Amino acid sequence: MRRILKWAGIAIAVLVVAGVLLAAFFDWNWLRNPISSMVSKVLDRRFAIHGDLSVDVSMTPRITMNQIELANTSWGSRPEMLNLDRIEFSIRLKNLLDRQVVLPEIRLSKPRLVLEKNTEGKTNWIFGTSEKVKQGKSTESPKIGLLTIDDGNLVYLDPKTEANLVVSTGVDTAKRQIIEVRGQGHFEKARLVVQVTAGSILSLREKLAPYPIDIEIAFGNTKVMAKGTLKDPVQFQGPDLMYTVQGSDLSEFYPVIGVSLPKTPPYKLSGHLTREGEQWILKNFQGFVGSSDLSGSIVYTTRNERPFLQADLASKKLDFKDLAGFLGAEPTPEKTESNRILPDKPYDLKALRTGDADVKFQSKNIITPNLPIDEFAAHLQLDHGKLRLDPLNFGIDIGQITSNIILNAQQDKIVTKADLEIHKVPFKRLLANTRFAAQSEGTFLGRANLAATGNSVAEMLGYADGDVAIIMENGRVSKLLVELIDLDIAKSFALALTKDPSIPIRCIIADFGVTQGLMRTQPLVMDTTESNIVGKGEINLRDETLDLHLTAHPKTASILNVQAPLIVKGPFKDPTVYPDPKYLAARTTASLALGALLTPVAAIIPWIELGLGKDSQCQTLIAAAKKNSAVAPRIRKNN
Repeated sequence: MRRILKWAGIAIAVLVVAGVLLAAFFDWNWLRNPISSMVSKVLDRRFAIHGDLSVDVSMTPRITMNQIELANTSWGSRPEMLNLDRIEFSIRLKNLLDRQVVLPEIRLSKPRLVLEKNTEGKTNWIFGTSEKVKQGKSTESPKIGLLTIDDGNLVYLDPKTEANLVVSTGVDTAKRQIIEVRGQGHFEKARLVVQVTAGSILSLREKLAPYPIDIEIAFGNTKVMAKGTLKDPVQFQGPDLMYTVQGSDLSEFYPVIGVSLPKTPPYKLSGHLTREGEQWILKNFQGFVGSSDLSGSIVYTTRNERPFLQADLASKKLDFKDLAGFLGAEPTPEKTESNRILPDKPYDLKALRTGDADVKFQSKNIITPNLPIDEFAAHLQLDHGKLRLDPLNFGIDIGQITSNIILNAQQDKIVTKADLEIHKVPFKRLLANTRFAAQSEGTFLGRANLAATGNSVAEMLGYADGDVAIIMENGRVSKLLVELIDLDIAKSFALALTKDPSIPIRCIIADFGVTQGLMRTQPLVMDTTESNIVGKGEINLRDETLDLHLTAHPKTASILNVQAPLIVKGPFKDPTVYPDPKYLAARTTASLALGALLTPVAAIIPWIELGLGKDSQCQTLIAAAKKNSAVAPRIRKNN
């Protein structure tokens, strides 16, 4: 037995020595082709080791491979996806018995990696057709200790977004153990610069603590900065980041998020970014857009395989011009010589169709130099190219303008339907910042129903059909204002030097029929204790021109009252007002009976009279219209 054990021990020792000598003097290059073939078969992509392959034998052997190539896909822009001058890595053999791959150290020299997509959205980093890949099986990723990258370079290409990004990567030595990524290129024709500083590979793999990360991205005129931690940096899950985003226009985010945003003036917003599953949540952000403050929360995700943006926004002080982008106008329009007032910039149909949104916005304090608006509230819903603003409301003192608007951008021309109502809007507020406001009273009621086609606000209104009607009740108006319209020279100049008293307004009724952008009066009347003013003519929304005749019928005489009809004519931006030369010699002091004048407006009475006050003079005029036998059939029809 002793002799057997002795010779067995000698045999084992000889085998070990032979194994060590074999490993020490073995030409490992013999294994290059078998290894290349095996990897090529697994990845279903050509893999080759062209340089030397060597192994330093130990319980943690170090393996070195030189001149490595990995082929690109057949549709790739370059023959190789990866070129690598050298890779050195060590592996712990004892962990392999437990089916764990532990790589204490990896060193990469001059890696050149190309990641790209094709026009169909396919990527070149999906490998293999083996049964394991087909069945969705996966193995645990290796545990990496120290990673060192010498002169790394990554290129990312995407023809759909015209992305062309070149990134240089690097990892510090064991002293600092941080990852640094710097890149520059283009995305959607805009210049893109990326800089990322992150924690060590060791903390990345072991997940001992939240992974620190600092990101700076500049895209066109947009700059994004985020700093904080990630619970799972590989999947970018569990972010806890404080961010700041600033730029010249929020609409520049459309290529990134796939959801249409309106054009805005310069902005800067800061807040807290988290992620729950596939939802990216921007919590409690605040900042400014133009000269308006903005705060709220935003959730971005993919719903039914489409980008979806949900937001709840508020502003404590809103400058109304900062909302110009919602109306299709430029927030900071270029100074050009043009008589156009209505926004004529077309909406982006592609942007309206690409993503969906549900956005609520409100403000209790609005700055409007030319509009008497106090509050604003809107709910915007965008679903497969169909945009609904319901409601889109404006508060004016005790009154309100409510509306709901639908824009269907699923066809080549946007089909729009708008329903607007005016509730108790004070006349005084319409004359704000004028000398006539103090002597003016009364409230407006009204409604507008319009249907239109067109890809800009100007085109929509230029081809609109529908009705617009407005009634003012129980008001007062500056006597100077009325008599200036009357061209009563003596009274106008006299009142200009006095306290400028006011006179009661019995009723104002303005009814317009709209056909292909042409608004025709039917009729336009104002009854005061001093005068009855009758208007007729057209407002052309397509050409943005006025052609109105205002005739005043005074109820008292004035020696110098020339009493000529007033003509308002010309473009919206700069109309001309002058007396009708055909009637300069005409004169009448008889009051005009408004019962007959109201005959054409009877059609709109049923849906507007319910908002009138019980003591309104308009009720009397409407009653007179109803008694007119000529309009009785129309009244019954519309009731």
